[in-house]
Amino acid sequence: MERIAELLAHENGVLPRRQHHTIRHQLDRARRMGLLEAPLPGIYTAPDPGWHTRVRAAAAFRPGCVITGAAAAMLLWWPEVPIDAVAVAVAHDVHGTYPRYTWERRRLPLDLVADRDGVRIACPAASILDLVPTLGGNVIDEGLRRRAVTLSELWSAYRAQPYRPHNQLRVEMLNDSRHEPWSEAERKAHRLLRAARLTCWRTNHLIRIDGRNYFADIAFPAVRVIVELDGFSHHGSKKAFVDDRWRYSRFAAHGWRVLPFAASVLDDDPQGFLTLVRRAVGQ
Repeated sequence: MERIAELLAHENGVLPRRQHHTIRHQLDRARRMGLLEAPLPGIYTAPDPGWHTRVRAAAAFRPGCVITGAAAAMLLWWPEVPIDAVAVAVAHDVHGTYPRYTWERRRLPLDLVADRDGVRIACPAASILDLVPTLGGNVIDEGLRRRAVTLSELWSAYRAQPYRPHNQLRVEMLNDSRHEPWSEAERKAHRLLRAARLTCWRTNHLIRIDGRNYFADIAFPAVRVIVELDGFSHHGSKKAFVDDRWRYSRFAAHGWRVLPFAASVLDDDPQGFLTLVRRAVGQ
């Protein structure tokens, strides 16, 4: 087993049986003893492989495949993404079902595929569109907030993959994202402001104060009014709470009026939210 352990370490945790035919009997025996696992036929890993290892197992099982969806997001831009299976795009059907893998016969345009250490991965824009049917606008917000993607890149990725199931939903979500929200609360506020025909506002507006960059959730620059939206979980630590107090104070000290709202207000009292914003900005 010492030799097998060395090979696992050397080959990033994945041993394709076909590439190690001289020790195939040892590999099979180690698997029977529970010292190795075969998450896919002919692909050996240490027991209970993590997601990164499962991705490499898929790449070894179907060379040339593309990792998509949550696994692609995890690898390239969103390490904490919720994931329950490695989604894989393949040129030819995969027969059989394998736990924690999903297979889709699909060809991605080359400009939507990145290569990382020999593993082909859907680019951020493609993985975001993959996840819209399950995560809705939240995955777009996450990608925009993390600067993993731009709205124009999302539209380009959408146009490069016509006729996919759920594309109507993707169009709706992209249109709903036209003001580039960074959170579900911002998305709701944008809808309310548009429906109320309030104008001249900017989202995630950059304000530089004393050599530091700050982003206001929603700003009306002409009248120097800022609307801030905080969810309960946003202030999950004392530091986050204190940092926001400093930020609001710096805005105010430099001539901005700050309207801090709890995100829940957008559902509980949307008209009250709009009334206060109207009054503050004089529209």
